[in-house]
Amino acid sequence: MPTAPTFKNSYLVTNRNDPTTYWVDSQTVVVPLASGGLSYYTSASPYDQQPDDYASVPVQSGFLAPLEADLENTVDSGGRANLAVYIHGLGVTFDDAITETAAFGSALSSPGGYNGLLIGFDWPSYGELVAPLASYYATGRPPQNTSGTIRDNINGSTEAFVNFMQMLLAIRVNNQPLNLNIITHSEGNFMLLMGMTALQKANVSSGINNAIMLAADISAVMLQQGQWGDAITTICNQVTVYYSGCDLDVCYSDYDFFAFHDQTYPTRLGLIGPYAYPQGTSTPESVVGIDCSQVTIDIGSQTNVHGSYRSLSQVLVDMSTTMNSANPVYPGRTLYPGSPYPSYYLDPTVNQIAARAPRQGLYRRQRSRDRILRA
Repeated sequence: MPTAPTFKNSYLVTNRNDPTTYWVDSQTVVVPLASGGLSYYTSASPYDQQPDDYASVPVQSGFLAPLEADLENTVDSGGRANLAVYIHGLGVTFDDAITETAAFGSALSSPGGYNGLLIGFDWPSYGELVAPLASYYATGRPPQNTSGTIRDNINGSTEAFVNFMQMLLAIRVNNQPLNLNIITHSEGNFMLLMGMTALQKANVSSGINNAIMLAADISAVMLQQGQWGDAITTICNQVTVYYSGCDLDVCYSDYDFFAFHDQTYPTRLGLIGPYAYPQGTSTPESVVGIDCSQVTIDIGSQTNVHGSYRSLSQVLVDMSTTMNSANPVYPGRTLYPGSPYPSYYLDPTVNQIAARAPRQGLYRRQRSRDRILRA
């Protein structure tokens, strides 16, 4: 395995109106910046998990200069720099987004083996006290407002997402575009869905290598042709869906947020993958399903499954292999026998590599006792 690159800084971009507020669950504060605005934060150490170490960068150029310098350390044998953008799910505060992104980036590097840099896009989610409540989740499908509930905030974040992605797509290292990847978790997959649709409307038709969708809290038919996910499969060269039937959080969402999802095909992509529903219309060949059930079933508790993709060595290695090479060889990824689709499962006996530190261990979704009992 090549030596992991070293970086001088950590990076997070947010469109929260007031990212450093103490009132992280306040409905009057957790809203997007107006007119697609972005705020830039850096820390002068790699994958720094301490929010207090991060400082606001007043102008975009001040953010891009150190980012481009760090990207020089990620250039592969083809001369391209490698960058991944991580988009978190709901119930994640600004401080949580910093810690989650940094820990994930560190784990992707080792034991994952990713040779690029991971940075975060932080959209205005609520904290875990109110995020599980339907009244905070959405007001309609599709969302009509641009602030208020979680999904309204996502709708109000699409312009910021477009601005951010256009900034990254314009970066050149060695006069070449980036090998650019997006990794999304849970409700962050709806941010991807809405953001990529807006990006397509902004006349972007290519430039993103991989979309890696973890524990996706969207309908399992969304990637079939003619569905809402067309922009994802059009703009991205490959879409890889990591899912598990053991995911308690996505199962909870399937029941409690039923009204705000596709009611004909309500079961989530993060539970059953892209090929479990009948193929009413074809799914593009660029979509790959990775069943992680065997590596998530024996991690101690169902409440650990939802966030485990960011720390399980089998998943980290598979993701990193996908992003590192145009023609990767996947140890531990096995094609389902007789499957007519690119549908695989991860072997739990392969890539059992210890994480670097306890902070890169399994993330528990913090839920109240009442919510766990109802699930």
